[in-house]
Amino acid sequence: MKKIVLSVLVAGIVLLAMSLLLIFIEIKFFPGLVEEYFSPVFRWSDTSTDWLFYTHPFVVAFALKWFWERYKDLFKGGDLLRAFEVALVYGIIAMVPVLWVTYSAIDISLGMVLTWLAYGILQAFVAGYIFSKINP
Repeated sequence: MKKIVLSVLVAGIVLLAMSLLLIFIEIKFFPGLVEEYFSPVFRWSDTSTDWLFYTHPFVVAFALKWFWERYKDLFKGGDLLRAFEVALVYGIIAMVPVLWVTYSAIDISLGMVLTWLAYGILQAFVAGYIFSKINP
């Protein structure tokens, strides 16, 4: 149990740091994409829900840890390969269907949807790698 909690905390902290870093990278290299977030499709933050942004990596880490514990024996190979497989499965099973509906229902660009997909797969890869190291 101690390893599970440690894994979720470490993965959550790393994913939070990664998300903050990726925000600055997106602003620097994809300013047009960032401008889409000022669209009326997205609600303007009144700061009452900002905390949800900071807890999201821990929610993802917890969900991926549950998935890891349940199916880790199916993933063969080294740590990087296992992390890649977890990321690929997560991307196909969880991200693609949700993003498909999101893209079809909300006025956002395909570029935004693809960056969300890439971000989700990267999150799963990083979390999978951490889990394979801490609790193989």
